[in-house]
Amino acid sequence: MGNYCSSGQTKKDKDNASEKSEESPSYQLADKSKTGKANDAKEAPLAAPEVTSDGSGTGPVSNNSTASGGPPLAFEGNKAQQKALQNVQSITLSADSTTNSPMAATPPCDIPAVPVQQSLPQSLTPLYGKPSTNRRTDKYKKIVLYILAADDGYQSEKSVLRDVYKGLNQKCQSRGFELHVSDLHVMQTKGSGFDVNKWFSGPLEAQGGHDLAANCLAEIARQSCDSYLIPILFLSSTLGDPLLPLTIESQDFATALQTVAESSPAADRAILERWYTLDDKSQPACYRLNAKNSSNLSSEESEKELSTLLKILIDIFSKELRDSYLTTVVEQEINNTVLINQELSKRCIWVQNSVAPLKVTENSSSVEAEMIRRLSNIQNDLKSHLAEKHIIRIPANAGQQQDQFASLLDGCLSSVIDAVIDEHASKYSIPMCTFGVDRRLLGELEEVNRRSRVLNENCANFSITDRVKEYLTSKRRKPLVIYGKTGAGKSALVAKISHNVHTWLPESQLVLRYANLTTLSSDVTSLLGSITEQLSVLVKGVPTRCNHTIESYSEALLELIESSKQQVTILIDSVDSLRDLDDLGWLPLELLDNVKLILTVTSNCTDVAQLAQDQDEVLKRLKDKIGDAESFLYLMPFTQEQWEDVLCFGGGDIYSANGALQLPESWKKSNEKISVQAKILWWLAWLGVTDLTDTSVSHISDKVFVILEEKFTAAVTRFIISLLLAAREGLLETEIITLIRNSNLVTGSTTKLWTHFCWKMGPLFLHNKNIIVVDGTLRQIAARRYEQNIAEAHKILHEYFEKQPNSFADKNGKDKCFNMRKFVELPYHKYKLETADFANSFYLTNLKWLHEKLIATGCVHLLNDVCLVNVADGNSNRSNPSAHLVLLKALLERHFRALNYDGQQFFSVLHACIEASSIPDNEILKQWRQFIETSSVSYLQKLELSEAETTEAEPKPEAEKMDAEKPAVTGYDLLMNLNIDGYFVISLSTEREEICVWDVAKCRKVRTLLGVPQPSAICPVGEHGVAVLCRREIRIVNLDEGKFKVTLKGVMNQKMPYFGLHDAAHLVCLSRNRMYVNLMNIESGDCVTTFKAGEDRFLNSLLVSGDGRILVCGDETQKPFPLLVWHLSQKKLLYDLRIPHHDFITSLSAITHEGSYVCVVAKELAEPSPNFIVVYDLQSGTLFKKWKPSCNTVSLAISQTNTCVIAGLEDARILIWDLVTGNCRCTLIGHNAPVTLLKLDPSGKMLLSGDKEGRDLSIRLWELDSGKMLAVYTPEERITTCEILSGGQYLALALENRLNIMTLKLRDGGDKRGDGDKSSVEYGQAENCGKVFDLKQ
Repeated sequence: MGNYCSSGQTKKDKDNASEKSEESPSYQLADKSKTGKANDAKEAPLAAPEVTSDGSGTGPVSNNSTASGGPPLAFEGNKAQQKALQNVQSITLSADSTTNSPMAATPPCDIPAVPVQQSLPQSLTPLYGKPSTNRRTDKYKKIVLYILAADDGYQSEKSVLRDVYKGLNQKCQSRGFELHVSDLHVMQTKGSGFDVNKWFSGPLEAQGGHDLAANCLAEIARQSCDSYLIPILFLSSTLGDPLLPLTIESQDFATALQTVAESSPAADRAILERWYTLDDKSQPACYRLNAKNSSNLSSEESEKELSTLLKILIDIFSKELRDSYLTTVVEQEINNTVLINQELSKRCIWVQNSVAPLKVTENSSSVEAEMIRRLSNIQNDLKSHLAEKHIIRIPANAGQQQDQFASLLDGCLSSVIDAVIDEHASKYSIPMCTFGVDRRLLGELEEVNRRSRVLNENCANFSITDRVKEYLTSKRRKPLVIYGKTGAGKSALVAKISHNVHTWLPESQLVLRYANLTTLSSDVTSLLGSITEQLSVLVKGVPTRCNHTIESYSEALLELIESSKQQVTILIDSVDSLRDLDDLGWLPLELLDNVKLILTVTSNCTDVAQLAQDQDEVLKRLKDKIGDAESFLYLMPFTQEQWEDVLCFGGGDIYSANGALQLPESWKKSNEKISVQAKILWWLAWLGVTDLTDTSVSHISDKVFVILEEKFTAAVTRFIISLLLAAREGLLETEIITLIRNSNLVTGSTTKLWTHFCWKMGPLFLHNKNIIVVDGTLRQIAARRYEQNIAEAHKILHEYFEKQPNSFADKNGKDKCFNMRKFVELPYHKYKLETADFANSFYLTNLKWLHEKLIATGCVHLLNDVCLVNVADGNSNRSNPSAHLVLLKALLERHFRALNYDGQQFFSVLHACIEASSIPDNEILKQWRQFIETSSVSYLQKLELSEAETTEAEPKPEAEKMDAEKPAVTGYDLLMNLNIDGYFVISLSTEREEICVWDVAKCRKVRTLLGVPQPSAICPVGEHGVAVLCRREIRIVNLDEGKFKVTLKGVMNQKMPYFGLHDAAHLVCLSRNRMYVNLMNIESGDCVTTFKAGEDRFLNSLLVSGDGRILVCGDETQKPFPLLVWHLSQKKLLYDLRIPHHDFITSLSAITHEGSYVCVVAKELAEPSPNFIVVYDLQSGTLFKKWKPSCNTVSLAISQTNTCVIAGLEDARILIWDLVTGNCRCTLIGHNAPVTLLKLDPSGKMLLSGDKEGRDLSIRLWELDSGKMLAVYTPEERITTCEILSGGQYLALALENRLNIMTLKLRDGGDKRGDGDKSSVEYGQAENCGKVFDLKQ
């Protein structure tokens, strides 16, 4: 009895691989003429239930805050990894009976050794390090509501938008998104575009009254790069102030002059020639609007003359030229968003007043007629591009309908934001299924790729590129060190090398890191861990599992380098900027021919051979360690020829302005000639600052901040720059705007000022997830300049983040997201303000804060907080006030992988560490222990074996290194729950020929049976009996007394030895030839009867209901493969179930306890589409439900108690389908590999999930009713098999190379569940407790 289905599915799948069939028709009755003699049973009646699609998004999602989540893994690691969890039967899953019942046999499934392949799954291809060709990494979780408007009207509508924003921001924050409103159309003076006295004298594109237009277009370009732009257009009866064209091509201008000469007075030609002058430096040559010639005009005079100029242009230009040259700000905004980008047009929301359209009359001037024409054209274009539901028309009495407008606007924006979030999840976010690889590593690689793309746009010195190429293609076995001055372009050079390395070495795998780019590259340990994990997947196929220490990573890195068969190139930029760079012992000195390592270091030295003793400590240590002078390359400044080229052509798209921007000749005589110098000089020239005599890096770097203070006032500039420098990881845009607004330094629009600041800073800011000052040179200058302001900035930031909540939730409380920014920034600023008391501060002693921070940010951020305090290892005595930090640091380092995977198991490992600690009287540790024991947070507590039960072969954690040389210990192949009073499981070891009974609650072995000949499967019989598959025979064993009782007659099929229990006296088993099923008497060993499927029909599986009445077998002979259903008590075949052109994957099936329903996975023979799930009602034989998830189902279970089917998917999700409604009840996420293991506890209320292949090393415990995850646990060793006991109170795990099983007890809110009296129950006769029986015959 039970619900186990064994299958020879692998062979069957191969047989069907070449089989073709037409498209499947609708479900129909099977053809009786082809079913053989045995088909006098009822056929499955016609059924056509509605197909239910994937439940993602249709039911509630039970989300783990560290949910890491594709096709099946295309690679496997070492042999141990390939055999992971090999005997955990994900299909023995619906043992959900509410009464004690026998169970079916569970022979171990043979997982074939999978050879290491060359290709990784699609989700892991970034690990190869090749430059990304797609745009998947271009979007952050940031949404920008960009306001397009003709003027600064619509004040009441914008006020409604501000009110709506509050609710939308709450929605976005609860989903982990930043929501920002960008509105430059505020305090906009009408008609100022024709006042030359207000014209901007900065960048060329902003001159001639185009400063607002240039700022708007720059903002659109900046936000479109990495954010989701949602245009909100306010447009009705005007396009706003017209703009004069900045440039007119020479040919068009000549035509205009000719037209003026023929049809207009000479004064018009004079006006044209006065305001437009030839710019022959531009490519192609053009006439440029020039305000300098008319700077002596008054505002009234200039407005009058420029209005005449506009009228002249309208009169003489053709319609095509007017469309090309004449424009307004809002037209440029619309053309650069809605009309040029289909995605933006789908998101755009147009708000317009319900006013009569303007018409051209006899009294209309040519200017008015032109504006009306263009307005009509753009409105028609908008109507053709925008969805009707996104056009909001405001009635004339809008004041009375504000609520209605707010509701419409909120509905439109909510739907657009929901679509954006869904798009990000499906296209841009890292998938949940990463096959065990840390999602933070993939996030790091995305940032590296993005950083490389930005750096590749900068000018790099290629003078040593040939020498780098020579090194990479040579047989040299030493690392290569590139050194140069700050700002010399080392990072840009590294980016260029990474871009070209696959040209030089096409087969090379690239490991690239920029120091301090992210938290994973901020210190030596984290950087080594990141590199080691990437290399481990590339070389071994599995992530590394060593401790988070430099020593562990160094050892692992050296081993990986020595064992690498592929070409590997490692690039590490700015090694000297890493924290804790006290020792270079981690640096590999001897490499293989196929492994190359390049480092860059900042140094003022120009020749490493002449390095002074007190100069550049890091470079000196590298020189002493490597020793080889050929391994050092100096990044020289640009040559004079290169420098002139950089200053002539190095402006890029930002500054080039079609070649019109020319730098002064005197700048080409600079002595330093380095990359950052060129970058700043281009920036100064772009702003129109060309009167510099001193072009040294120090002077022009300081000049940057002088200019900013002139344009934005010294107070505002000091405030913004000091905040950016003080922030630990930069600041979000919304944070900066809020802080500026709170400072009361700005009287007007804070958003407009900040947007203008960003535009003027241009590429000197780095707009990643957070905004920082990009260049180290500028940061150093700024830190010195604003040193006194930075301390105040720490105080401001501390107060700001302290007021924020720890988490964000939406209005309904459905979605919740931790406030990661608060967890990252707040402790750092507290440390800066109160350094001396930080060790005992709230942020390092409050367990709730530590727990939530670990879940929100991972281990590295918490370790960074701990490392702010100088924690000396070994000082963990009770008098040491930092003793708790020593323990916390050691815990994080040892359990780094587990806690990084999911911080919710923090209490599990912390409780064990505190109990094992030698400082139990430490006050903080006592508080922690008390908090854990009284907390409502559920966790799995590891129960330790008594000393008497610990065997010598069981290595202690601290002795693992010493025991590494010893032969591996064979662990257990199978654990099975005994559904009797108490908490007992059976363990089986085939190699050791051993069967044991364990009292899980007491964590001890109560019976040991040795000498059982090669046991491979077991099936409990009664309270103390068990049917054991010994080679090809089934033997009945009394576990209590340690005796063989009887051997059943006949032998089993060698490849498919399947059997299950019918009742206390009988079991059923597949015959040797697999053509029928035998009913065997357990007492006598005789065959009672035989169930035949028909002549020449070969069965490939056997599934018995929990009450033993119903038997289901798969048939691999008939096409398509059917399911055969017998009633064991009535001894007759009930149904022959089949779906035309489909096969049942009988290895993925489950049956309810009383045999009312059977669920099975099916696949279409001729289609590569994902498989699907069908449920049959066995009382009528009808197809009851059909569900088709978006990817393959890889495990299946069914719960009678909760009337649901549970499906584990290959994309790491678990779907719970409701048997009554057919809907997806909820989606469980948290695993990071295909969920191939599902087990229900005997009550059917609790679910245990995992990955049999061992890619996801953790198990998770769920409550089926609510879909809530109760606990997660990652053991230090790989799980080979596991079992869940009644109520989920206990879990039993068998670990690789361990002779004892691990017991985990669910602690939930102070143990409210309780064990009752079950934990005190003894197994069998008390006098046999702990006995060892030898059954050798």
